[in-house]
Amino acid sequence: MPVVVDTHTHFIPLEIVELVASGNGPPGLDAGESSSGDPLLIHDNGLRYPVLPAFHDPAAKLEQMDRDGIDVSIISLTPSLFFFWAEPVQTARLHRFANDAAASLVQRGEGRLRAMASVPLNDPAEAARELRRAHDELGLVGVQIGTSVGDVMLDDASLEPFLAAAEELEMPVMLHPYISMISPPEPAVQGYHLANVIGNPLETFVAASRLIVGGVFDRHPRLTIQLVHGGGAFPYQLARLTHAYEVRIETKETARRPPSQYLDRFLFDTVLFDERALDFLLALAGPDRVVFGTDIPFDMADLSALGVARRRGPDVAERVLGANALAAYGGPLA
Repeated sequence: MPVVVDTHTHFIPLEIVELVASGNGPPGLDAGESSSGDPLLIHDNGLRYPVLPAFHDPAAKLEQMDRDGIDVSIISLTPSLFFFWAEPVQTARLHRFANDAAASLVQRGEGRLRAMASVPLNDPAEAARELRRAHDELGLVGVQIGTSVGDVMLDDASLEPFLAAAEELEMPVMLHPYISMISPPEPAVQGYHLANVIGNPLETFVAASRLIVGGVFDRHPRLTIQLVHGGGAFPYQLARLTHAYEVRIETKETARRPPSQYLDRFLFDTVLFDERALDFLLALAGPDRVVFGTDIPFDMADLSALGVARRRGPDVAERVLGANALAAYGGPLA
């Protein structure tokens, strides 16, 4: 069996939960207790979720991995805790807490855990400094950011210090939606969990498109971006974006090449819930650009890609389930 590496699995530092419970946490977030007795995080838009042991306890995390057949997990902060809406000084402090906690989990993970950094992107210069600390001092292997920084899109010139640091350090950048998670839902997606179901893929589509047409990959040709949830809506509308580049002056005013020629700058995870969608993604991007991910421990998690070997053969399975991730995030564990 190939090595299985989960590139999309979240953690929540108990230090942040305790800070919120004390009343000294960031705005828009409160803490309580779930029916199971676990801590409960409550956002002011109504989003709430229990902080299960698998979010913060390495023993529980390893037990989950054994149960699901996962050899290595690359953990990343729950994206509703990016805190880009707080004061930059407070955001920076919270991300330092999170990165220190991530490093601690890795140390207690019996060689089976790695971690992505998170950074205070509402202060791009500080985000670059924290990324260097996470890389140089903590040994974190990538960085997770939002699909925007509030109303600031990822192609905005203000974010150049962070993007340059990520490229220099050769740290893959995982984009994760969060606006749909922490904001009051628009009328079209009110109820039915549609803010997540529809909003998350849309955020990723917007961010990936702007990275291309906004010239980010031209300015940073060695930057690698991982898109979660199979790339959201992006892979399935890339041809439309490419067509716009061919016929609309404003779409091609910055990017040097058609959008379809930037596919090799992305990695895509496998959280798609449908083997037909995964097969399309593999055909579009190629098996070298797809990495296994689950979104565990959330209830929107997906383990179905573990069956890729049965459908696509051992060579594709080896790459998708583990080899691509190990190559992108630094090779095999000791």
